[in-house]
Amino acid sequence: MRDVFFREIVLSAPHDVAGLECVAMAMLRCSTEVAFCWVGVDSAWMLLDIKLEFSVGSIVHCQDKFLAIDCTGEISVCSSNAAGATPTATLLPSLSPPVRLCHRSYLESNGELHIVGAMVSMFHETQSFTYSSAIYKCNLHDRTPEWSRVRNIGDQTLFVSKYFTESFSGTSVSKYKENKIYMSEPLYGHPYDLVHRLEIVDIATGASEVKLVQEKM
Repeated sequence: MRDVFFREIVLSAPHDVAGLECVAMAMLRCSTEVAFCWVGVDSAWMLLDIKLEFSVGSIVHCQDKFLAIDCTGEISVCSSNAAGATPTATLLPSLSPPVRLCHRSYLESNGELHIVGAMVSMFHETQSFTYSSAIYKCNLHDRTPEWSRVRNIGDQTLFVSKYFTESFSGTSVSKYKENKIYMSEPLYGHPYDLVHRLEIVDIATGASEVKLVQEKM
């Protein structure tokens, strides 16, 4: 299903909480449309053109709105979570992607949109590159939203994965280090690497520690 139809499904609220209306929005494969439905109200999926030039690469629910983001970093804001209402899509042209950042994942944390990516340095003579990870955030309620570099998230730990299409934050607990990003996905520059690796990023410095994850039989 992930390879053919739905690449990712994001909920506006926990679906099992009484009294909360929940909207599900799905990212489709190679499409500039998204599909949405009201969980528990309507079983039919409906399509919405979100007005992006390139296909949707990520969906995030942030500040009571769905954000559809394409591969270039352009953002379309999908409003209206009310049951029975058709969402509308509005481009957010004032928010340009951070300069020189190759994005990896988007997520919501503490009510703000965050982007996790890599700052890349190319060496054409040796046909090689180096990178350091970086995280930026923005507040969509600002009059002119803009990205700002994040160096410290306190006692928080970010968990990012493209394998399970989940990106979320949580307070550090035993065995997890604070002010870190745990990424469970292919390393930057190795999108077809089939070996599962865990990359632990120090947000303050951008340095990464890579660990090989052994699968349990």
